[in-house]
Amino acid sequence: MILQLVQSLVDRGETRDNAAGLVLSADPFDLMLRMEQVWDAANITQVSLARQNLWSTGDFSNLPVAGSLPWDHLGYAYVLENTRAVQILRRVVREYRAGEALGIPSPGTQRWLNATEALLFGAANPLSTWLSTSSIRDDPEAVRRNAYWRLFGLDLAFGDEGNGSPKYVKANAANTGFVTLFEELLFELWQAMSNERNTSGANSSDDDRIYRIAEQLRYELGTRRKSDMLLREELAAATALGWADLTVSIDSPLIVDLRAQATSAGDRLRLIGDRVGLPAHSQSASFFAMAADLSIFLRAIEAGIVSGPDYAWALYLSQPPQGAGANPPKPIGSESRRVITEWAAATGKDLKARGKPVDSNRPRLVAVR
Repeated sequence: MILQLVQSLVDRGETRDNAAGLVLSADPFDLMLRMEQVWDAANITQVSLARQNLWSTGDFSNLPVAGSLPWDHLGYAYVLENTRAVQILRRVVREYRAGEALGIPSPGTQRWLNATEALLFGAANPLSTWLSTSSIRDDPEAVRRNAYWRLFGLDLAFGDEGNGSPKYVKANAANTGFVTLFEELLFELWQAMSNERNTSGANSSDDDRIYRIAEQLRYELGTRRKSDMLLREELAAATALGWADLTVSIDSPLIVDLRAQATSAGDRLRLIGDRVGLPAHSQSASFFAMAADLSIFLRAIEAGIVSGPDYAWALYLSQPPQGAGANPPKPIGSESRRVITEWAAATGKDLKARGKPVDSNRPRLVAVR
């Protein structure tokens, strides 16, 4: 939702840095109203007239909302959360609110602090439902960890802020087979990409297998999406991590105040982490690099753009092949290549070499633990 808002401002004529600055300095209530507008545009549940009237008063209500689900996939939030950005920014907020150890915040940084407390930590938030928190679920990070576990069968790469075991509800129903299938699909896509450049020798690409694995992934993700489950949590997570992503994307007033100017998001986060005594993940650069492309990749899988073996190319080509027919799916080969490269770098796994093949010939109900 955050980066999509920035893009809407760019489409209106702002430079990207100016658009990012406008969002980072926005009133938190206007950002919350934008979330209402985005949820309404997704048409998931019937939104009351009162809520429609409310979001229409927001500062960004004149900007269009594009897409059937106009926010990033939960996978985007998951890989960015692994940078430890939210925990690092929590320490930044705590230090600024508690005293002057980090210096005197500039007016721009103070506006960022107000928005960050509201968007990420629920301070003075009149629309707290968008954090998916309440007296029952009182920790936004725990809510996100629960969602990551349910959809991907994955924990984060670190514990709580004090490096203890994280406390969250680990649901019985979870897609514990997701990573195996996902990495097998990336391997098959790499083989197909390699064969596209191979003008001689054997062709080891397997469009039927790509289709079967993609369908199995779609099935597994869909089991957690029944009746639109996890969509509100996904919007809340994508917004929180989108805010963290935007925060370190430019040399904003906060970055200047913290003397964390750098040429990349990963380096800015590393410098901020050093200031507050909480190191960023060593592979943060890869997480930042793949986040947006992973979102596109997973949305494409869930949308079923590979509706049969004849459309497997949509996941590994950048242009439709000759004879693709009328209205072919939009190929995402460039995004897939980025995901393969950065996932391998972040996990240390060689996705270009086959491990033990997975069985993709039958639906696999997720094991209950």
